[in-house]
Amino acid sequence: MSTIDIFKGKQKEHNTQVLTLLYDNGPLSTWEMASKLTRGNKHSLNATLNKRTNILVKKSYLRKDGSKLFLRFKGMVAVLILLPKTRMWNPIWKEHFNQKVKIIERDAKPILGLTGEEVQKLLKFSGLCLDDFNTWVDFADTIKSKFTWINFDQIKESTLMGLIILEAKSLEELSSILHPKDTESHTDA
Repeated sequence: MSTIDIFKGKQKEHNTQVLTLLYDNGPLSTWEMASKLTRGNKHSLNATLNKRTNILVKKSYLRKDGSKLFLRFKGMVAVLILLPKTRMWNPIWKEHFNQKVKIIERDAKPILGLTGEEVQKLLKFSGLCLDDFNTWVDFADTIKSKFTWINFDQIKESTLMGLIILEAKSLEELSSILHPKDTESHTDA
């Protein structure tokens, strides 16, 4: 966890609370978070949470839509590293993940030449399929064991995802998933 500055120093407690509350509950406003965290002075805590969430938005851990805060991919990965034992996220995040996958499928064709089906195969093969809890646990274990060297506060979200995919599988394995006929012809020769 030493590579995630948001989990160091005075801000650690509130950043941890924000990310895990969102992970466990789905999108929330800072006022809803304050209500879940205290029965006392919610106004003071709400002000602190507003400050913390604005910083987390700037560092690409969260996304804000109206008053609601959403975990971004980088925020989910940070929570996986933070949790001592992996637990399934709130099902609401799967809906958001599926929306992102549809955008990736749409954009992958002209940029990468991949079909929607190939994108789905690639995500499943890389451990980024969130339909199955065991896959999610394996994904979390990969993150915890192989990505302690990354400075999460500096890395772009797309770069992080690319590194995770490349670390999970070799280029040859990725190629065999995307173009199975090409690898079969190489083995036949």
